[in-house]
Amino acid sequence: MADSVSLPYPGGLARQWGHYAPELLSGSILLVIVLGFQPHAIGLPTLLATIVLLLFVLMTWLQMRDHDRRLCERCARSMPLNAAEHAARYQRRFWLVHTGSNPRWLVPYLVVLIATNFLTSTPGRVVWAVAQSSMIYLIMSHASHRKLQPWCPWCAGGGGGSEQLDPEPDLPRGDRRQLV
Repeated sequence: MADSVSLPYPGGLARQWGHYAPELLSGSILLVIVLGFQPHAIGLPTLLATIVLLLFVLMTWLQMRDHDRRLCERCARSMPLNAAEHAARYQRRFWLVHTGSNPRWLVPYLVVLIATNFLTSTPGRVVWAVAQSSMIYLIMSHASHRKLQPWCPWCAGGGGGSEQLDPEPDLPRGDRRQLV
């Protein structure tokens, strides 16, 4: 009788990809910045490299979004015992995540990211690199927020996670009405 071999959970590679997605996306941004300072030769290799990098970024983002929708054992094991103290240190990141999701701030940020692509001089490329690298901080802020969300003062209605209200199971996550 043959024993069956299986992964600890289905889709192990995809889940690991999602788990490391913030780091992979940050690395992709750094790669784009490095490539942005290289002399451009328009040709098939450049086009293929651009397409592969774009597909990698899109797939990594999708894997990250999928990972963020469920509890990851590795993330749970890495949760610090003093999570509230860690969250207190990340208040700026939490603020950035919530402010950055507001269209009033998101749209101008995207305009700057796109507009800096048209800066072609060396000083312009430095401005472009700084603008692009800001996405790394934003991605890592989202990763910190996801792990420490119960202690985020903006997610907990300003209470910093100190509320003990249990939301109805069928209500959206942000709706914190007390059950009667």
